[in-house]
Amino acid sequence: MLLSLVHPLLWGSTLLFTSGAAASQALSRCSTNGINLPSTPGLIVSSTSIQPVIDYSILGQTANPEVEQNVTISFCNITINYGHQGWKDDVQVTIWLPLDNWNERLSGIGGAGFSSLYTFNRFAPAISRGYAAVGTDAGHDHNPLNTSTWALDAQGNVNFYLLQNFFAISQAEAAIMAKQVISAFYGREPKFSYWDGCSTGGRQGFMLAQRYPDLYDGILAGAPAFNWANFVPGTYYPQFVMNQLKHYPAPCVLEYINTQAKKACDSLDGVTDGIVSSPDSCTFDPYSVVGHTGTCNGQHFSITTQDAEIVQKVWHGTTGTNGTFLWYGMNKGTTFSNVGNTTCTATECQGVPFGVASEWLGRFVLQDPEFDLTSLSESGFEGVFKQSVAAYKSVASTDDPNLSGFREAGGKLIHWHGLADQQIYPKGSEDYYKRAEALDHDLRHFYRFFEAPGVGHCGHGYDSHAYGLQPADPFSVLVNWVEKGIAPDVLPASTPDAIYSRNLCPYPQVPVYHGGDPKKAESFNCK
Repeated sequence: MLLSLVHPLLWGSTLLFTSGAAASQALSRCSTNGINLPSTPGLIVSSTSIQPVIDYSILGQTANPEVEQNVTISFCNITINYGHQGWKDDVQVTIWLPLDNWNERLSGIGGAGFSSLYTFNRFAPAISRGYAAVGTDAGHDHNPLNTSTWALDAQGNVNFYLLQNFFAISQAEAAIMAKQVISAFYGREPKFSYWDGCSTGGRQGFMLAQRYPDLYDGILAGAPAFNWANFVPGTYYPQFVMNQLKHYPAPCVLEYINTQAKKACDSLDGVTDGIVSSPDSCTFDPYSVVGHTGTCNGQHFSITTQDAEIVQKVWHGTTGTNGTFLWYGMNKGTTFSNVGNTTCTATECQGVPFGVASEWLGRFVLQDPEFDLTSLSESGFEGVFKQSVAAYKSVASTDDPNLSGFREAGGKLIHWHGLADQQIYPKGSEDYYKRAEALDHDLRHFYRFFEAPGVGHCGHGYDSHAYGLQPADPFSVLVNWVEKGIAPDVLPASTPDAIYSRNLCPYPQVPVYHGGDPKKAESFNCK
């Protein structure tokens, strides 16, 4: 669900040469004559494209997801289109191989929202570090918020084959193909393979660990959407509450309440830094600001009881008709943008549902994209929620806490989640870790979970200091754990403006201020 700028380099497009030189031997192999692509049982390859790309400049995301920089890379671009016997699908796998200085490692690249691979921006830093990189479209387009081109077949039924591709098998097939291609190109398989993904990419990482535990040695999974069948309907709940009350607060009204919560709870960790580090300890009551007034975009507002009721319910979490728990709520101190969106004219406001939620409920659960979700009653919403879980949990959710296969394969997993995530609420990650630890009391030997205060979805947040305490370079930490046995007792983090640095603690520990300069990591201990 993390949305990034799309680079104009598109799947299947013609890549142009630019000036520069590359290793001549690798360059000569980058052709259909130079690489003998192996076949995979059950898969029918329809086309291949193998082209060298020399000194290509691309905007790539760095280890800090809020920072992008231009990198210049040379690589062999290999595109394979294939399908499954009888499925009538067309899956495209793209593999980039460094033309020089390959470090004998593979990096699998994850997706966003409904996109199995949303942008090539994240290929670039992998290649610049010497990694080979692989990604797949899973048989459908790259739009993360719209599934109109693939969700339903001509008869209006869910396209089960493409559903399977996206949620369950394409990432594994891509990894297998990439290793075969690497072996054919370099004459040897990668020594180590790593997965790097956030949101949908995080869900894909856990899917690989649970269902294909031998494919990747290390998995970095940020803000994973692994509770898909539960949490996606839950992200529609803020809109449902507004629909029930027939009240749609202006965005600045909700953010005013959120700002007051942050002010009230900022210092609970012992430091006033504009970041809520202990949302569970925050007891701020939204009803306490009813009657407060202000100005937003030139319009006067006064906080109403209905405004406070909406906020309270979103914080509390999704419930059924009798108040039973359905899914977790949003942490206090988190922006309402995305799931609590509204748009306003001079006279009225209306709700704007989160695209992933409305697409999922309309096309997949109800199989009727024209259905008016605003007409759902309380029992109707509960029914749709439970139908999502009953019909799709087994394929779409990768929340199986049994990681014994990955442990026995020698894999290592780093899982992190921003505490101010406005799209995938971090309580789902906490719940998963607790269930996994209940099955394996030695879980920390191969799996560690870190929470990042003030950080929004996959690093894109709305807290102070340009969005909280973001992990500085978790991928390198993962590599050191896999290859050198250096287990991460902490995960270095900093605010993107570099004012604050802090070590994130492995869950359930938290950073506790013990004195000194609160801007420095050494002023905190994990307890």
